[in-house]
Amino acid sequence: MSGRSRADTTSAEDKSIGFDYQYYYFLNELLNLKSGQTAGLEVLDDVHIERPDGTNLLVQLKHTVQTTAQGLPKNLTTMDSDLWKSISNWCKLIVDPADGRSNVPDQLAYVRKTSFLLASNKTDNDENVLLASIAAFKAGAKNHTALVADLTSIKSGTKDATIQGYIDDVLKLDPAVSAKFFEQLSFALGRDQIIAECKASIAAKQIDPSRIDDVFRSVDSEVRANSFETVKARKKITISFDDFNLKYRRFFDKARSGGLPFRTFQPVMPDNLQDQTFIKQLLDIEDVAIDSVDFHAKFTTRRLNFRNHVDRWVQDGDITLAEVEEMEEEAATLWENRFLAAYPGQKASSDEMASGREIIADLRQRRLKLASEELPITMSNGGFYDLSDRPIIGWVSNWKDRYN
Repeated sequence: MSGRSRADTTSAEDKSIGFDYQYYYFLNELLNLKSGQTAGLEVLDDVHIERPDGTNLLVQLKHTVQTTAQGLPKNLTTMDSDLWKSISNWCKLIVDPADGRSNVPDQLAYVRKTSFLLASNKTDNDENVLLASIAAFKAGAKNHTALVADLTSIKSGTKDATIQGYIDDVLKLDPAVSAKFFEQLSFALGRDQIIAECKASIAAKQIDPSRIDDVFRSVDSEVRANSFETVKARKKITISFDDFNLKYRRFFDKARSGGLPFRTFQPVMPDNLQDQTFIKQLLDIEDVAIDSVDFHAKFTTRRLNFRNHVDRWVQDGDITLAEVEEMEEEAATLWENRFLAAYPGQKASSDEMASGREIIADLRQRRLKLASEELPITMSNGGFYDLSDRPIIGWVSNWKDRYN
């Protein structure tokens, strides 16, 4: 048996990507808000923008996972159900009596202060009769009567009752209202790389290219979390320009500050934690028990977190290898001073395990400095674990012979 089942065809993953597309479009609008503007998610429409002059932009978002033979999102066709459903929804909104728009003057007042935008990853094409007719009308090459004639012709060209119903909703509009609606209607097609658009918007705020992903991840995570809490509290997701600056400006300021960016890495843990030299060293002085797997994993995570950060900082040009060497020399000197105090003349002590534990206990309180910036204690601990893993430092008097 081949082909996708009905359940697969209408699977949650298709709906999920549609919601994500809507969210990231909203996020990009937040990143581009101007003073006095407010953006909303699923309030007045899928996304909306309120402007300080009292006008609004309503945005309908349509995403498709269907592709052409070339792997591109499919075209927006004349008979596209998403296209007609969006236009129908707006027409019903314009004449909605519940909002006090039963008569033509109120409908006209509404469309004069409202813009309508259909945004989609579906691509534009010359064969879409509706888009061509609307473009000609807005350019002055076709009058409203001719545009309505095109709509009527499109309706007669389909037997799909649903689409016919959508077109009827448009044709029912008062001519003056209809003409103003089409003047206010626009399309943003081919918007397939919406996350890339978000990152481009971040770059436009004078963020260094190496920090764009960091800012994106931080803002994305925070906006998602705040949106969840807002909905949970039964409130509407609306964020003004001032609100956005207040809640999220710190992520941009931090990226511009020149300080080292701290990230969240998912380290690849070794198959056997006890095979690591630094764990062997800690086991030998009974700093941790052989069955203390939680500590083995925690200390390993700190070592790898330190290593991943340093490697990424060097790769991104945030620090130089010379600065790394300077930090390691400083760390080794801190160890050396404590080591020589524990083992005068580098001779074995009466209780080497206790001496070794005293050394590591002291170093765990020290914060390493890299490129004039102090590292957190957890990362500094990871730095000492990394040095003892290579091994450049050790805890017992004969550590060089034992671990090299």
